[in-house]
Amino acid sequence: ILDGHVETYGKGAIVGSNGELEHAGAIMHPKLGKPMREAIGGGKSIIPSAKKSGPAGTSLDVPVHFKDAAFVRTHYGAMEVRIPDAPKCNEIVVALVFSNGGRPHARIGGLTMAEAKCEDGLR
Repeated sequence: ILDGHVETYGKGAIVGSNGELEHAGAIMHPKLGKPMREAIGGGKSIIPSAKKSGPAGTSLDVPVHFKDAAFVRTHYGAMEVRIPDAPKCNEIVVALVFSNGGRPHARIGGLTMAEAKCEDGLR
């Protein structure tokens, strides 16, 4: 998908029991956004994220939305991520989610991709 068309993105992390949620934030927020955007050729909206602590097999719903205008509701969604044997006590699972479109049959209204100005990351 990184060589193709990307419309949504999101990121998430699960911290093992010996870690802290702040460790997940330290990985995801200061250093991950720029490489994600570079990999897909841009992105103006914030990258939605989720983090939690848990044992191996913990699942995480990673939120996603339109990469250039966060108010485009047709692209609101989430992807469940789970690795059966991770994170171990001293590990952190980091998940990056990209998709090439919004939800099928989206009908909650609001700003559409065609209407979005894609200037400020919101509208």
